[in-house]
Amino acid sequence: MRPALVHRSPGRLRFRVDPGILGKCRHAGLARAIADIPSVKSAAINPRTGSILIYHEGEAGAAEKISAALGAIRLEEFPRRDRLPPPPSLGWSYIGYHLYRLLQPKGLKPLLTLAGALPYFASGLRSLAAGKMDIDLLDASAIGLAMIQKNFASASTLIMLLKTGSYLEKWAKLRSRESLEAAISLKVDRVWVRGREGDEEIPYSRLKIGDLVVARAGGMIPVDGEVTQGNALVNESSMTGEPLSAARSAGDTVHAGTAIEEGELVVRVAGKGEDTRFEKILRLIREAEGAKARAETQANEIADRVVPFNFIIALLTFMATGSLTKASAALSVDYSCAIKLSTPLVFLAAMKEGLYNGVFFKGGAPLETLAKADTIVFDKTGTLTKAAPRIDTVIAYNGFSEHTVLKIAACLEEHFPHPVAKAVVRHAVEKNTEHKEEHAAVKYIVAHGIATAYLGKHTVIGSRHFISEDEGVDVSPAAADEEAAALRGCSALYLAQGGVLAGMILIHDPVREEAREVVAMLRRLGIRHFVMLTGDNRRAAERAARELGIDCFRGEVLPQDKAGYVSLLKEKGHVVAVVGDGMNDSPALAAADVGIAMKDGADLARNVADITLRDPSLYPLVAARLMSLEAMKRIRGNTISAIGINSLFMFLSIFGGISPGASVWLHNLTTLGISLNSMRALLPK
Repeated sequence: MRPALVHRSPGRLRFRVDPGILGKCRHAGLARAIADIPSVKSAAINPRTGSILIYHEGEAGAAEKISAALGAIRLEEFPRRDRLPPPPSLGWSYIGYHLYRLLQPKGLKPLLTLAGALPYFASGLRSLAAGKMDIDLLDASAIGLAMIQKNFASASTLIMLLKTGSYLEKWAKLRSRESLEAAISLKVDRVWVRGREGDEEIPYSRLKIGDLVVARAGGMIPVDGEVTQGNALVNESSMTGEPLSAARSAGDTVHAGTAIEEGELVVRVAGKGEDTRFEKILRLIREAEGAKARAETQANEIADRVVPFNFIIALLTFMATGSLTKASAALSVDYSCAIKLSTPLVFLAAMKEGLYNGVFFKGGAPLETLAKADTIVFDKTGTLTKAAPRIDTVIAYNGFSEHTVLKIAACLEEHFPHPVAKAVVRHAVEKNTEHKEEHAAVKYIVAHGIATAYLGKHTVIGSRHFISEDEGVDVSPAAADEEAAALRGCSALYLAQGGVLAGMILIHDPVREEAREVVAMLRRLGIRHFVMLTGDNRRAAERAARELGIDCFRGEVLPQDKAGYVSLLKEKGHVVAVVGDGMNDSPALAAADVGIAMKDGADLARNVADITLRDPSLYPLVAARLMSLEAMKRIRGNTISAIGINSLFMFLSIFGGISPGASVWLHNLTTLGISLNSMRALLPK
């Protein structure tokens, strides 16, 4: 491999490789090989652009060492195994229609032309009855005018051209949608099933819930289920965006669409087909793609508003020239096809491109709104910080020991996926602190903490606000310790039992290396206001905001207060994007004009959000903003081009430069050209 270093920043390198060569590789295996290079933390590969993005430890000379190691990797060792079947085509039906036109008897041409025109007349009459002057009425009028002149050849040609335009529209949309779905679709024909007499290959359609499916290295797991036997490294990038493999063994849950790189698993089927999480994601994308953004609605409105001008120009042309042929030219060229088609195609292309750049857009509306956003509100923990906090210190009070405080805290926190909870459990494991479940049902109180009965005593863990104000526990013994911890940038987690403060766990959560750079890049892309809202204490929040260059911050903020602050910003006229990862961020994500969830965020946050970042960094947020700006710019350019070019064709056909039939051909080619332009990549390579 011959990589070229094209960009570097602290802890981050981007290399470029020939996309043609990179596209022939098994990217998951290559990413894993790159991640094995000393000092490399993770790697992400974009085969379309030939980009290899590497996050590393940031040591001196890392770029040169990593570049040399990359050059030593032989790409032929990672042959690509997946092959997508070619997509279906509308072409045969279109070819059949033209063969029919060539073979039809000439004597029957008027009758057959009338038969072909009837659907257009019916649509036009429905529009007229509804009082609408739209494209259906325009098409019917153009065909009718040609038939009044007994020019059946022109009418037949016009019908053919309209069908051609319709075919081109369907083809462009179909190709764009198929391209989007191909990026994530799961295609399985046959699977191996383990039975009493050994392994048997059966059609996927015969697979039943409870069957044991065998998945081997190099293959894709075709079902959701629980591993009953085996050990394997599973690449879950299709689900999580994380290029590194995860070890899976008996008792673990695996999902359809993930690939086994090494080993073998026997999986008990819990979900197949449309019941898998993979297909639910695909269904969500299909539904989101069908939802119209305001820009698409506006494009349709603009296209319909232009139609009356066709009739006005046709009338004026007839009054000036007395020629029905020239008047029909004004009815034969419409603006709406290109305008209406280009906007959804831009959104479809952007959604597909977003998947390759670590961004999942749930439809065109989030793209449009993100382009208008002037304010971004960030959560702190897990968003601006690494989502991998570590325990700094455990302090005990009122006769409790540090061991007991850590044991109880880990016992309660192990039930929840929040980064702070994971840090507590991880610290307990490192300290060899056993934490058996000795409590009743655990109740999670959003943005406050956890409450339960531990060995029969009411036990709570959470923020100072929760422990002190809501639970009425005296936390004054910890005041000096918390003040000192805040100066070091640590936040505090309080534990109380039986109404008495038991201990305080100090947590250090360093900011992401890329966070300051991302804020600066977003500022250059037009975001004027940055706000950080966090439940951490004010001093820790102030320290993080100052380090990241964020204008405004609020500490010790409750979920409802976050949502209220977002609503206040909207009332002041700001278009607000909220970026968060936890359950406590969900109200703010829902209240925002556009909600953006981190890859490692809670399920609730990802469900509420309009956009999900699929890479474990903030860089995709910059890509999302840039793509949204470019998408809206392209939509505006397409609208201007459609109106300008079609006006020129109409002018030339009316004043004799070209025939009306030729103008219709040129109009259709313009529609195709604008459609193809809509499907181009938005981000520069």
